[in-house]
Amino acid sequence: MVLTRSFKFLSILFFMMAVGCGGGNNITDEDIPAPPPAPPKGLLVFAEDEQQFLDVVSQAVVEFGENYLNAEERAFAAVEDTGQSYTTTYTLEASVDEHDVVKYDGEHLFIAPSRSMDCCFILRDAIPSTSDDSNQTERGIRILRTNPEEASATEISTIPIDGNLTVEGLYNQDSKLVALRSSSWWGTFGENFSRFSSWEGQTSALDIYDISTVDQPELSWQLELEGGFVTSRRIDEHVYMISRHTPDIPGLIRYPSNQEEIDQNILLLTELSAEDVLPSILINGEASSLIEASDCLFMDKTNEIASTYYGFPVMTFVVAVNTESESVSGISCYMGDVTGIYVSENAIYLTQSDGQEDDARTLIHGFEASNELTYLGSGAVDGHLWGRGEVDFRMSEHEGYLRVVSTKYIGPWDAEDSIDHQLSVLKISPDSLDLDLVATLPNSNRPDKIGKPDESLYGVRFFGDTLYLVTFETIDPLYVLDLSNPEEPIIAGELMVPGFSDFLHSVNDDLLLGLGADEEGLVKLELFNVEDMNAPYSLGTHTLGRGGWSYSEARYNRHAFTYQQYDDSSDRFAIPLTDYGGMQDDYSEKHSLYLLEIADKDSPSLASIVEIGRINAISESWDGSGPHRSVFDGDAVYFINGSSVYSTLWTNPYEQGGPF
Repeated sequence: MVLTRSFKFLSILFFMMAVGCGGGNNITDEDIPAPPPAPPKGLLVFAEDEQQFLDVVSQAVVEFGENYLNAEERAFAAVEDTGQSYTTTYTLEASVDEHDVVKYDGEHLFIAPSRSMDCCFILRDAIPSTSDDSNQTERGIRILRTNPEEASATEISTIPIDGNLTVEGLYNQDSKLVALRSSSWWGTFGENFSRFSSWEGQTSALDIYDISTVDQPELSWQLELEGGFVTSRRIDEHVYMISRHTPDIPGLIRYPSNQEEIDQNILLLTELSAEDVLPSILINGEASSLIEASDCLFMDKTNEIASTYYGFPVMTFVVAVNTESESVSGISCYMGDVTGIYVSENAIYLTQSDGQEDDARTLIHGFEASNELTYLGSGAVDGHLWGRGEVDFRMSEHEGYLRVVSTKYIGPWDAEDSIDHQLSVLKISPDSLDLDLVATLPNSNRPDKIGKPDESLYGVRFFGDTLYLVTFETIDPLYVLDLSNPEEPIIAGELMVPGFSDFLHSVNDDLLLGLGADEEGLVKLELFNVEDMNAPYSLGTHTLGRGGWSYSEARYNRHAFTYQQYDDSSDRFAIPLTDYGGMQDDYSEKHSLYLLEIADKDSPSLASIVEIGRINAISESWDGSGPHRSVFDGDAVYFINGSSVYSTLWTNPYEQGGPF
């Protein structure tokens, strides 16, 4: 919309200036300058007016109904270091903050009563309760003042949470605390996330509290948006909240069983207005019209990389909130299916899975991380970004290039090798709204596969010009890819070790830390020497647990991993562990925080993992068994287990305090 309107205005202005500056002279065709070139056109275009917006919405609904009906018939027929003394939330990008259930400012712990589970999966058909919960008003955001010298904490206030919305994460910045609330939580995986009806009748909210007087926090600004909460990021004073909205259209048959019902839907859709489709928005309780039909983007089906279908009738919104001015500075709307989000310091990327199995691909739409949320362009890569753990680890923007790791089905599923993994490198075109594909690996010049036959992709981590990949089926190959020439990536080194790593962390240029599991199902830490990327080797492993079965939330949730660059020769880190016992018939569940060090990191060949001690939690209820977080402040360590806080001193780890 912005490009089209600006172009029309400039064209008229240019012509008026040409006519008005003739001093009475006759104007000939040769005197009239040619109009400026048309603005670039990308895969996504703005709706020209309300009617086009409604046409796209209607077509998406009808397409989905027809596809669903056809599918039913077919199925029937075929049966980083901050320099601070305390730690903050571990994030994918050092300059991009992420909401979490625990935040720390060096003096106060803020703990949110999240509905989120401590892993990455959800119940198959879990539906959030809308009934009145008598305990709901008793829940609140806990604020505790810490005393790092004694490793103690004292609760000084609580922010009550009213209504059916629960807090899914927080941001703290100076004298303000931002709380993100949601009426539902679907997690990263599961049927509910990909089911468009899950986003119907949902609410997302962003609250800003003044905590200049921290023991008397006050609500200063509030945004409520119709739609389900997906995720958020913070860059400087801007919080970008992403939500998805499915319009509630009375009488619409979402899953038609015959053509007659599809025809009924078509008739019903002709009576819609934009107001019926766009989400309602409240600012401080008052209705606001922040978005118009002409502000929404949809896919131009004439574009060569366009999907055949518009996708689910779901709209994805990115709302930019300026926490300093306490206002909405920008909003972007995309009428199409979105399956993932990655945010760099410069851009917000929405990913969209398209196609199935051997023709699967992922569309990527970029938006500038700014007030305007300007559309930057779209591109496509082969395969999907689905997989284990946190999928946004598969994407990285670095020095103008977007690197993406996808997985392709090459079939059949019962073959000895049915999947391939591919690195794709894209770059924003300077002349068009395109993300140009500039390199892939493997390729005709470098055909070696990433992973052994039929191995799934586990750990993925980009660090500058290096990419580390872990694939696994029976053994754990660690691959080191050299991306120093982004348009000519190469597999530099490979290492075969038992077990696998889900989560990878770069200690420094010469050392890589892996967190995963061993062959017996215990949580395993492994330190790799990558000083020579052509010949990586293992410096040893360290197993956590009592010998039965153990699990760490940090394998799937980076916020549960705490890391601190301590001095020139050592680093400190903490891993939460849920341990299920090591003796026969021992089904006890134990929640602990393991305190560990990387020793001799300045001598890469001698570096090792050293266990310092652990904090044990007392689990009295489900609420006390997760999420798990930890914070370092000097020698003080705080272990947050659910809403309870335990502590110890690094120098005396077996004397612990709490629960606070």
